[in-house]
Amino acid sequence: MKLLVLFLGLFLPDLHPFHSSVTEMSYNQKDQSWEISIRLFQDDLEQSVSSAIGKKYRMVPGDEASEKELDTYLRKHFRFHAGKQISTPYRWLGTEQQQDAIWVYLEIPTTSDLAGSYLENSIFLEVFEDQTNLVQWAPAGQKKSYLFRKSQEIQQLSR
Repeated sequence: MKLLVLFLGLFLPDLHPFHSSVTEMSYNQKDQSWEISIRLFQDDLEQSVSSAIGKKYRMVPGDEASEKELDTYLRKHFRFHAGKQISTPYRWLGTEQQQDAIWVYLEIPTTSDLAGSYLENSIFLEVFEDQTNLVQWAPAGQKKSYLFRKSQEIQQLSR
């Protein structure tokens, strides 16, 4: 048994035992905008986008075509709801590679604190049963955390 675990560890080093994303949302008073950073495991990202577009996808930070595919995917899985309206009002800022993860940077220019709006975070939920998406939101300097998973894809942001 130990030999099998060692063998798998040597030949499948990129596998990780859980599927998760972490999103941080903080308000920049000077720029009057919400700054959003999303940390995604690269292998999960590539598998999920490949599944969504029906062909092999490879994430290359800074590559226009690669980032456009990811932006399209995120606009379907990371969105805000105000009443029955669905909107993705954010601006795409770019991506950054960090070891086995990709950081995605977005911005929402607004003076609103977003309290009362609903956030949908269904990133990778269509591919991984155990996927969890943690969102840390800091309205008025108070940090709040929300955990998104299957059957809990939309949650209301509150102060």
